[in-house]
Amino acid sequence: MFGVIKSIPRGASRMPLTAKKGHNFYKGTGSGAMGRHTKNGGYLVDWNKVRTFVVPDLENFALGPYVSRKTPVAHKKTTNTNTTTTA
Repeated sequence: MFGVIKSIPRGASRMPLTAKKGHNFYKGTGSGAMGRHTKNGGYLVDWNKVRTFVVPDLENFALGPYVSRKTPVAHKKTTNTNTTTTA
């Protein structure tokens, strides 16, 4: 019993547990409710539940960006394929 597992016990699986595999299992996406549903089918946002991110002031920040400042700017080439000519 304490050695190498020779076989998976009956009913056990090494597959990930999903809503289709587990009994009464709902995984969700990890996002919480940001409000509530109304009786008329609408949704009221509770702004106390909305996530806010505090971003520090990055003025005169010592670290550089991920992309080099020497990288040339790539401009889009616009092609107008919707033109019609009449002779």
